[in-house]
Amino acid sequence: MEVTAKRYSGTDWRKLLSTRRGTIIVAGVCTLIAAGIIIFALHRYSQSVNAQGQPETVLVATQLIQKGTTGNQIAAAGLFHATRIVAKQVSPGAIADTAAIAGKVAVVNIYPGQQLTLADFAASGDLATQLGPSDRALSIPLAQGPGLVGQLAVGDHVDVYGSYLVLDSLGRSVPLTKLLVANATVLKAGSPPGGSLGTSTTTQTSDVVIKVSIGDAAKIAFTATSGTVWLSLRSANATAPDAAAITSIDSILFGRKPIPSGLGS
Repeated sequence: MEVTAKRYSGTDWRKLLSTRRGTIIVAGVCTLIAAGIIIFALHRYSQSVNAQGQPETVLVATQLIQKGTTGNQIAAAGLFHATRIVAKQVSPGAIADTAAIAGKVAVVNIYPGQQLTLADFAASGDLATQLGPSDRALSIPLAQGPGLVGQLAVGDHVDVYGSYLVLDSLGRSVPLTKLLVANATVLKAGSPPGGSLGTSTTTQTSDVVIKVSIGDAAKIAFTATSGTVWLSLRSANATAPDAAAITSIDSILFGRKPIPSGLGS
């Protein structure tokens, strides 16, 4: 038995619409199509709303995470807590596991209550990504004692001091120490001292790379060649040191302000 499909021409459709029964059929078909579209749209909207309402886990800073802090330090110190929040409140690139920042450093300050995101971190080996327009990465050859070599870690913060021999008003050579930079970030820590048992390591040096401003870089570079640079490790909540203080034997023993030749009369 042969079955043939009947195809409606434009004339057939006009004939169909010219009758009351045909108009009702067409209207019913259009209603079914519209209802299907509405049901599909409502289903997609419901899925979207449900997805946005689903809780997700993100890491939120519990205290200030300073620019230059490594992901390993953040994990070890527990500077965050894992929080469940609805998906629509999750920041783009939010981090749910510290494995995502292992081997990386913070390139911005992350404040308490702020979500940790991938955009806040860069590979620790890429020093340029950690520098702003007026920042410089300065490599300083430091001895074991003054440089805290072997005791620093990437992301630590230090105060930088300079010690000099200057002439006082009587022409005597006077040692002075002054703060050069406060709160500099360590970008690369020096290697631990080597040597065999019984050998002295006090004269060994290692390069420590710190982040400073353009002007401070010149001061430290001068001190490294004409004096001695010292680093003082500081905590995240350390009080600010006295930037104007100059320390000498007179200031230590007698509390007198040193006035070397060329610095006063």
